[in-house]
Amino acid sequence: MPAKRRALAERRQVVGHSQETLARIVDVEPITVGRWERGETSPQTWVRPKLADALLISLDDLKHLLAGKQPAEFVSLADRLPPMIAGLRAMDDVAGGGSMLALAQHQFAWVTGLLNHASYDESTGRKLFAALADLGQLVSWSAYDDGQPGLAQRYNVAALHAAHSADDRLLGAHILGSMAKQAAHQGRPAEAITLAETALVGARGLKSPRLQAELSIRLAYALAASHDATGCIAAISKARGYIEQLVADDDPQWLYWVVSAWILVEGGDSLLLLGHADQAAGMLNEGIALFDESFARDRQIYLTHQADALARPGKQRDLDAAADRGIAAIELAEGLDSALGVDLLRDLYHQMKPHNKVPAVRDFLERARGLVMV
Repeated sequence: MPAKRRALAERRQVVGHSQETLARIVDVEPITVGRWERGETSPQTWVRPKLADALLISLDDLKHLLAGKQPAEFVSLADRLPPMIAGLRAMDDVAGGGSMLALAQHQFAWVTGLLNHASYDESTGRKLFAALADLGQLVSWSAYDDGQPGLAQRYNVAALHAAHSADDRLLGAHILGSMAKQAAHQGRPAEAITLAETALVGARGLKSPRLQAELSIRLAYALAASHDATGCIAAISKARGYIEQLVADDDPQWLYWVVSAWILVEGGDSLLLLGHADQAAGMLNEGIALFDESFARDRQIYLTHQADALARPGKQRDLDAAADRGIAAIELAEGLDSALGVDLLRDLYHQMKPHNKVPAVRDFLERARGLVMV
């Protein structure tokens, strides 16, 4: 196919048409579409509005395609993807991974199609690969939240490759950090430590305290999973120090959730994993108090962790407060689609069951029973 008309064929493929289906829509023969794409003939004036509509572009952009150029809207598309992905992340925060997974996968496949079938310059390509990496990481967390760790791992690997193609070290380090958290949560602490340390090495020299804070707290959780209390506490301290250095929001939008509240609750989660329930309860309480209510899924998870900490033996034990936090977590979970959140509540249910003579605990158990299906 002559290069001057390759862009026309690529646009047809991106929007999902064969030559036959496009011909049917614009009321011409399939052979005519083939001639247009080979540059042998050009669409007549009467058919061009229908053709532009079928390709989801303007008449001006169609002129660009027929001249062998990418339409102007394609070039700007790469700049419009980050806000779109940010919207998906916000939906994930309030609805849970189960609600978002299929939609995020669809968007990932769509951007993959653009990269595979469209023509673009180097700058646009890097932006598209960065968007694909961001989407891949979002799909991974949605899948993990939906109870599909294998699928999450596959999208993490794809996201990491896309970040490398985008030459985006910051995004690549962020994805490795996410992989570290998932590995530690699944009981693979050695792998988690390696991933977190590799991410920190990859981020070396990058001026992003927010990223450094995220990666340090990922390392803290990995070290907690390997029972390294000294290393875990040191990593939490580093994360809190980095967060205190934030003076301007120059980081990418996808680090929006790395704030003091998140560092505190993640630090508390790591201490809980170590068995330091007293310290964990304090950090979780401090962090949850600062948490933005728009993060419904995260609030549900950390409220459950806080209930866990308050129910464990020690001077922090307060079964009434634990039940109160548990009920608050249930109320949030009832509006979410999060398998991970339900699993945590199921664990809390079994943890609290031996204390069912306490009235508040009994109320929690009755509320939880239907949700956790025990």
